[in-house]
Amino acid sequence: MTRTLLEVTRDAAALPELDRLKLARILLDLSESSAIPSEDAEAAWDDEIARRLRELRTGEVQGVPLANVKRRIEAGFAS
Repeated sequence: MTRTLLEVTRDAAALPELDRLKLARILLDLSESSAIPSEDAEAAWDDEIARRLRELRTGEVQGVPLANVKRRIEAGFAS
């Protein structure tokens, strides 16, 4: 029986936090092994990271506590 992405995602969301983090690392490792980023992509990410840090440091944007982010994500899976 083939499972849908939604079913797999709901199951993953029900895992304990440490297991979810391990699963995320496994999925990232799987996707990274087949895609080597170009130098242009790496430079673009470096620029993006620098921009976001600058915005945080100047107060242009405010960070969101991790606990709030987790609650919002998990609420999305519960619906």
